[in-house]
Amino acid sequence: MEAVFHPDYEVPEEAEVKLTGRASDYVRRLWPFFRPHLKLIAAAGAMLVVSTVLGLAGPVLMKRAIDMNIARGDLRGLGFTTLVWILAQLGVVGATYLQNVWLAIAGERGAAGLKQRLFEHALSLPMRFFDTNPVGRLVSRVESDTEALKMLFAGTSVVLLQSALAIIGMSVVMVIASWRLYLLVLVLLPPFVLAFRAFQRRVRPLYHDIRRNVADLNSLVSESLKGLPVIQVFGQEGWFARRMDNLNRVKFGNEMRVMTLWYAVWVLVDFGEVIGIALVLGFGSVWAVKGMLTIGTLFLFVAYVTRLFAPLRQISDQINVMQRAFASAERVFRMMDEEPEPDGGPSAGRLRFQREIALAGLGFSYDGESRVLNNVNLVIRRGEKVALVGETGGGKTTIVSLLLRFYTAQTGTVLVDGRPLAGLNKHDLRSVIGFVPQDVMLFPGTVLDNLRMLDESVPAERVMAAARRVRVHDAIMRFPEGYATNLIERGANFSLGERQLLAFARALVFDPDILILDEATSSIDPQTEQLIQQGLEELLKGRTAIIVAHRLATIRMVDRVVVVHKGRIAEEGTHEELLARAGIYSRLYRLQYVAGNG
Repeated sequence: MEAVFHPDYEVPEEAEVKLTGRASDYVRRLWPFFRPHLKLIAAAGAMLVVSTVLGLAGPVLMKRAIDMNIARGDLRGLGFTTLVWILAQLGVVGATYLQNVWLAIAGERGAAGLKQRLFEHALSLPMRFFDTNPVGRLVSRVESDTEALKMLFAGTSVVLLQSALAIIGMSVVMVIASWRLYLLVLVLLPPFVLAFRAFQRRVRPLYHDIRRNVADLNSLVSESLKGLPVIQVFGQEGWFARRMDNLNRVKFGNEMRVMTLWYAVWVLVDFGEVIGIALVLGFGSVWAVKGMLTIGTLFLFVAYVTRLFAPLRQISDQINVMQRAFASAERVFRMMDEEPEPDGGPSAGRLRFQREIALAGLGFSYDGESRVLNNVNLVIRRGEKVALVGETGGGKTTIVSLLLRFYTAQTGTVLVDGRPLAGLNKHDLRSVIGFVPQDVMLFPGTVLDNLRMLDESVPAERVMAAARRVRVHDAIMRFPEGYATNLIERGANFSLGERQLLAFARALVFDPDILILDEATSSIDPQTEQLIQQGLEELLKGRTAIIVAHRLATIRMVDRVVVVHKGRIAEEGTHEELLARAGIYSRLYRLQYVAGNG
């Protein structure tokens, strides 16, 4: 799949890493998306080292000012030390600014590449994946989860590295200044390490639950807003509001468990800081009186102990962020590890459909248990128009989905001119098929772009010719901008029937050998249907058509009617022949048409 996006948003090949739940797995999977921006990351890392070293110099300079300048009354030296301290602090500010800017750029570019890869992968997944994953949940993965991973590299990694450097740097300086005082401080660290590890073990599953809660909330909002007219008509606003309240309460409970654990660690860090300062002041003051260390050294330790616990506090914060990020990473990479829809055989260009489509012994189940199709055998010859009719749930749309290779039958096969469908390249196959689904999908953009499906190689004249043939040209031209008219959401500036006609035109723009209509006239009013019927017979001449239909006017114009009943082909024949048999089709006809017109 060819992707077009900003050249800085590089999308490299991923590392082949099997997820085992370890943080290192996620980092190795994420690293290829940020590796192309290594120069920026390295420059930011250099600034991080500079800012950390300059930050450590502050207390050292204060120690020098107390022990050397003030103690000796050296005002000139004190002025020099003060100037160096000011320059060091300015250096910290400047280096921190550059570090944050460069890392933000690298993080945004890396996240954009990750988001691009995830979206491209989603476009390649088979239909069965979307049967079990609501749109809101997938939106959450593509947007929210990738943003959480951006923070892992652009924010968390920086804080952890900076904190580690600060702890190491302060430890070295403190050991040199007074190893006895440092040992007092060092005794406090093991409890914090154990507390952090316990926090990490407890909080990881909670973050998985929270990410799932967020996805459920997004899904509920998305589906509710799409179906708002139906919700309002049936007066079910209260039910959906209660459902939202329940989901919010579950998420609130999980968030509070995490926050309780997190604040416990925070309190532990604060308590450790108090104990550390008390130990330093208590023992350090005695040793200072005895002449075992200087007042400047005591000041340095008090300053460093305060700073030592600040990185520990930051680490506790970032463990919180890390657990959220790793929960997001698992969801993102589980989706990336879904097998894409297979292409089939190698591409040989546009197919030449010459003889027939044959369904031989087809058996299919969506869930692996209940059969939707069972031993379906059907031959559709080139140029033949076939209507699939039957009760809802009988398997008509499933047959269409198998022909389009959205799904693969568990048993039997589909043959196109004697060649198994599974062996044909899916793009070659779909290039000869025009498909008009029951639910019309129009995308943001102009009418012209929608009718030629963003393929600028298709001339506007061909688009207009197709629109005229399905009688939608006049509806388009009533807008001042004509074919340049921008469609609002789902084409709402056109009527329902006009949107159906636009879908007809889009299918015909590419002059398909095979036309598949899945309940394509079910939403059209009688006046609009009459417009379609006027051109439909001419449009189908010389074209193979498979029509899932209910309307009598469409059924009467086909060569053959196939009745699909409970996953099997129950009857075949013309409209008149099937009526004469007084079977399933005749009963459906009487129920739908005679009773409906009585």
